[in-house]
Amino acid sequence: MKLTHLPLFVFILASCTTDRKEDACFENDKEEKTAYQEFRIDTLQEILRANPSHVKFTVDKNLTSYNKETQEDRKSYSEAEDKKRFKAYDDTFRELIKNFGNQFYYINTEKVDGIVYGIGQNMFGYWLLEVKDNIPDAYYLGLSQFTHFSRKQPEHFISGNKLVAYGSFVRISESWAYPFGPQREAVKDDLVFEIDLKAVKKDSDKDRFNNLFEKLVLLNPDSADTDKDGIPDFTDSNPLYRSEKSKFTDLYTLIIDREYGQNDFGKASYFFTGYFSDCDYFHHINPTEVKVLIYPENKSSELQSDYRLGMFPEYIGKIKRDKDKNRFFINYGSGSGGGYIEALFKNRQWALSKQSTYNI
Repeated sequence: MKLTHLPLFVFILASCTTDRKEDACFENDKEEKTAYQEFRIDTLQEILRANPSHVKFTVDKNLTSYNKETQEDRKSYSEAEDKKRFKAYDDTFRELIKNFGNQFYYINTEKVDGIVYGIGQNMFGYWLLEVKDNIPDAYYLGLSQFTHFSRKQPEHFISGNKLVAYGSFVRISESWAYPFGPQREAVKDDLVFEIDLKAVKKDSDKDRFNNLFEKLVLLNPDSADTDKDGIPDFTDSNPLYRSEKSKFTDLYTLIIDREYGQNDFGKASYFFTGYFSDCDYFHHINPTEVKVLIYPENKSSELQSDYRLGMFPEYIGKIKRDKDKNRFFINYGSGSGGGYIEALFKNRQWALSKQSTYNI
């Protein structure tokens, strides 16, 4: 290409980039079609193939079955009984709560040679928790979305480089929608899982996120700074993308911070909220109240989620322009309802108001 053609080429390239950003970030009058996938029940063979190689299992018919446990979970309790149960939970997991806060729901704990161990669950699935010399670390166990850990667990579950847990393989038994969540059934029950902790604790880049977790959420297990912005993945509030400052990036940042500002997740290392969006402005946000993982919409098929909680149930849509050039609207949704956010840009600042249009 001759040098005299370069300015025209740069102009065309910039124009195409702007058009793609407009299509990805702003609503238009074109009808958008959503790909529909027929619900299909997973087979036992598929579930067994999905079980990772570092997790072995045997059958013990003396364990509490999945069906019996779920029946017990449906029992109603008096207010006094609930208080007693909550107090017992707080007392049992006091050390874990002190060190990890509300990032996890705690399932088991024990102390071995001065080290506090635990099993916790969050939106990604199950984790080994460890508090050694007052430093808390968590290791994603790498289990597939088909694994369920029972409420009753062995009193001593850590032995050398092995973790033992009781549970089942489960699947979604029918098509589902919010608010009640999926109906689940056990397809292989009364299981004793033995998990190789050498595989679990492998952390190639020494960034305090184990390889199994980084592969799950598409971070780079061989780089402590996936987006190369100078901030380690472990402390980066947006580790998949470099944060940028612009009018609409600030808008999406403010929306996320307003949503999570009351939950004290800003310093949580293992709790993320996540979204699927092709909007470049959304990708480059810089929240302070919660950590985020944002993926292009075509990446959703590459992510595996835990059946019980769902990995990322929140939705924030594209920007809709108003006749008033300083006013914009963005749809939002979650497992509890949805509506729209009205955003007014005045004096170089955003003012937001949230309108709920449906509740579940």
